[in-house]
Amino acid sequence: MGFRLTVDGDSKIEFKEDALTQVQFLSNTPSGGKAFGKGRDGLSIQNIDYAAAPGSGNARATDIGLGVKIWGRINFSLGAEVEDSTVTMANWALQPSDVATAYRKAVIQVVASGQVVREYTIPNAFIVEYSENLDDEEGVGHFYLHLRQKKDLNPKVELKGGFELS
Repeated sequence: MGFRLTVDGDSKIEFKEDALTQVQFLSNTPSGGKAFGKGRDGLSIQNIDYAAAPGSGNARATDIGLGVKIWGRINFSLGAEVEDSTVTMANWALQPSDVATAYRKAVIQVVASGQVVREYTIPNAFIVEYSENLDDEEGVGHFYLHLRQKKDLNPKVELKGGFELS
């Protein structure tokens, strides 16, 4: 299994199967509310925030967060034979939220036996976190990217699967 990532914008970002190592898709919903209870000593009253406790809600919340976490290799190209998409991605991560270029369309494809088996389209993605780890012994760097969809536009996110063999 492999992964592909394409991000539209002024400068396109592209990663193929040889660069991406892991992808995790996220659908988060807050839960619960606040209540009061007894402390460990059985006497003192403390404020308990059930929103911090996973799975404590009684119903699905409407404030859903959608996103994806991606890990990959930085394949350095000596002599600039191949464009290094991690440079473009790092520059995208520097964009402030009030700039239109902070939001881009990202498409993540899951590939098995050369065929796309699942495709996620996040039309208004922004970078929550981006990091690079470089190692002078291996000569290969690694990156971590955390993208989120702009919440007010969640209905525009698309998930496709069940593609026909080509």
